[in-house]
Amino acid sequence: MCLDCCTCPEGVVMFLDRRVVVSTKCGEIRGILRAFGETFLEVEEDNPKLDLTVIQCGQICSIRLLG
Repeated sequence: MCLDCCTCPEGVVMFLDRRVVVSTKCGEIRGILRAFGETFLEVEEDNPKLDLTVIQCGQICSIRLLG
C-alpha cells in the first residue's frame, strides 16, 4: 500500500451491487457499486451510457444509497 493513499472503509461491503451516490470534491457520481479495493471504488455509471468509473478513496467525501 502506498504512503499517500487513503484506505476505503470496510463498511462499503453492504453497498456492493446496489445503487449509490458517491460525492467527491468534483461532484457526484451515481450508479451501481461494482467493486472496491483498499484504495479505490468502482462504480458502474448509468448516465449517459454504462461506464465503469474508478474513484480513489482519498477523493470521496461520502457514499449513500439511492432509494
